[in-house]
Amino acid sequence: MIRMEVSGVYNSSPQSSYPQVVLKEVDGPGHLPIIIGRFEAAAISMAQSDQKPARPISYDLAQQILLGVNSKITKVEITDLHESTYYAEIHLVDEDGGQHVLDARPSDAIALALRFDAPIYAAAQIVEEAGFQKTIEIPPESTLAADQDGEHEASDHEDGELSGVSAPDVEPLDELEQLKRRLEQAIAEEVYEEAARLRDEINRLENQE
Repeated sequence: MIRMEVSGVYNSSPQSSYPQVVLKEVDGPGHLPIIIGRFEAAAISMAQSDQKPARPISYDLAQQILLGVNSKITKVEITDLHESTYYAEIHLVDEDGGQHVLDARPSDAIALALRFDAPIYAAAQIVEEAGFQKTIEIPPESTLAADQDGEHEASDHEDGELSGVSAPDVEPLDELEQLKRRLEQAIAEEVYEEAARLRDEINRLENQE
């Protein structure tokens, strides 16, 4: 496993309204982009910048529940990448010292890890397969401006706004393969509006061939 940290939350492309969280190696040049929903992006951005909503959102509530029963998250791991869908695990310890491993979406795992100041890891083969190398440092500040009132939890993808800054260019695959991979990620993260846009773009490119 490779130790990672959150570089920031960025626009996934100039044409997309959905963000991606970019993880970067703590001791290396590797970066791993993961498409996520807007609500999850806002939650990650708020935790990264230590912003507190007027009322707790679901991740804050989960943190309070775990702390209330003397449990805590010790680490999260991005464990697998299958057909462009990422899989993650949350490791936690209860008040009796018992170890538990929970299956989770990467976006949820990252949002909770930041709230517990828990380390984030990714399997080396995932960073090699889906990541990219960058020697120029990405600006550390998040590009996501989270809502200050924290009152938009009704929809999983309606909290926060994205600025105009885009994610670093990633060119490990040709355009069509990149779109297909992003489509599968969007479906896995239940970002269906983005999935529909990507599907239409894929159909357009395939009809040109």
